[in-house]
Order: sequence, then C-alpha cells, then structure tokens
Amino acid sequence: MRPTRRALAALAVGAVLTLAACSGDAEEQAPTTEAPTAADRLAQAHDVLVDAGSVHLELSGTDLPEQETSYIVSAVGDGTMDPPAFTGTITAKLAGVQADIPTVALDGDLWVKLPYVPAHVKTDPADLGVPDPATLFDPADGLVGLLPQTQDPQFGHKTRAGADVVQGITGTLPGQAVTDLLHVGDASSPFEVTYGLVEESWQVRTVEITGPFYPPASSTYTVTLTAYGEPVTVTKP
Repeated sequence: MRPTRRALAALAVGAVLTLAACSGDAEEQAPTTEAPTAADRLAQAHDVLVDAGSVHLELSGTDLPEQETSYIVSAVGDGTMDPPAFTGTITAKLAGVQADIPTVALDGDLWVKLPYVPAHVKTDPADLGVPDPATLFDPADGLVGLLPQTQDPQFGHKTRAGADVVQGITGTLPGQAVTDLLHVGDASSPFEVTYGLVEESWQVRTVEITGPFYPPASSTYTVTLTAYGEPVTVTKP
C-alpha cells in the first residue's frame, strides 16, 4: 500500500503543479483590450461616412492667392454617393471675377448658372478651371478616400461643437492624393490635414487641408460635413 500511496501523492502534487502552470499561462495569454488608435478611428469614420450615403457640405478657402484668376473660394450644398452627385452654390473666381454660381453635378455632367444667364448651362469643369464637385462624394475616390491615405495619424485636441465633443486627428496627405481629388496643388509636396471626428458617432465633422494648392503660396481648404443620411435628390436642370 505504501508505494501506491506514494504514487498517488506524487500524482496529486503533479496535478497541482500542472494546474498552477496552466493558470499562469492563461493569465499571461489573456487578451488585453487596447485603446483604438488614431488610424482605427479614421477607419471607423470612413465606414460611417460611406454608410451615410448623403451629407450636407460647406467648404471655405483661406489664404487664397489674389494673383490666381480661377479658383474655388467656397461652396455650400448637398451631395449623394450613389451616384456621386452635388447640388448647391459654388463661389468661385473666374477670369478674375468672383461670383456665386448655382451648380448641379451628376453622372459626369456639370450644369452651372453663370452671372447674367437666366438658366443653367451644361459645361466642362476644365473650361472653368474647377473640379467636378460630384467627385467629392465618390465613395471610393472622393473626400472619404483621403482618410485611409492619411499618413502618421495622431490624436490632437478635443473641442466642443455645440453638444458634440470633437476629437481632432492630425496627419499628412500625399500631394498626389490631394491633386487627384481637387485638380489643384503641387502633387510632389505633402499636405497637412486635420480631421474633426464626433465622439460616439465618429462622424467626420471637419476636414482641414493646408498646403501648396497654388504654389508657392500655402492655402487652406476646410470642409464641414453635417446632415448625415438625410434625403437628398439631385436632378438634371
């Protein structure tokens, strides 16, 4: 009986040691919850914006060069992503004259109502020296496409916009990404970008891009997005 008892005791001690070791391994291998990174939040905001399908947009430019004869000063309107379309008013400098231009962009076509013209006329954005505003709402290559291209994103300051807390995220954008979207700027130079993301919903509220839009000067365009998912209808004039 003594050998049997000794064997049982040895087995019991071994089992205890084994359980202790397994318990230690389990504690060491237990998954940890890491806080989302700035890149994680941009990816989340990207999906929220695409899922919305429509937004209200306000764009404004600052430090724009007076010597340029054609560029966008500001814009306000509504856009959809399927299909990419825009209806609103663009304030632009054309041939040295600033004007508010009612605009509709849909299916690759652009209609504008120029000063002293009673109705919208179909035109080519290249003829006006401005980008097609509908491209801003393209779910792949539009404004939302800048988020995953943001390099070295970092959390910035938090601010309050009414009832919302907005988390700032800073980073840089390749010049080519900016010029492909807006058709202006130095494609070889990086642009600074600051996003404002609404906490909890992670909607993109603001996008501020600064850089050589009209080299050698440095200018800034700020986009504000609201009214996520509200019905928008864009029809040809």
